[in-house]
Amino acid sequence: MDFLIAIVGLCLIVGLFFFAIDYMAPDERFKKIAKWAIGGVALLAFLVAIKAVLFGGGGVGGVSPQGLIEFAIGLLVILVVLFIIYYVIDFIAPAPFVVPVKYVIGAIALIALLVIAERALFGGGLGFMPGGRRGDLMGLPFYG
Repeated sequence: MDFLIAIVGLCLIVGLFFFAIDYMAPDERFKKIAKWAIGGVALLAFLVAIKAVLFGGGGVGGVSPQGLIEFAIGLLVILVVLFIIYYVIDFIAPAPFVVPVKYVIGAIALIALLVIAERALFGGGLGFMPGGRRGDLMGLPFYG
């Protein structure tokens, strides 16, 4: 059952990431790098889950309900901040500087998204919710 939970968690986080990346990445090259990075991490997490099922023992962290919620919160915060920054840039920046500044800001937002995705995929958590890394949240067990 833990294996199934891990796979569903992986699919949800990777799906949310791929959905958001189209808005955040400043160009196709950044999108490709980010997609390969998350795809590779998801594959590694999947292999760790298979190892745990076939050979026993725990894996390295794991996706938890708390981690999924924290990832979604972090993603929404990044998108809102990015929207506000882009709005301000459009309003005050001279035309020749709009694209380069948005490019740099988009790259920084993408780095932040990769960090929160890594923490969610391997059970590190972001500290938004009580219970710590492996604590339980309102009586729900940690799955990972």
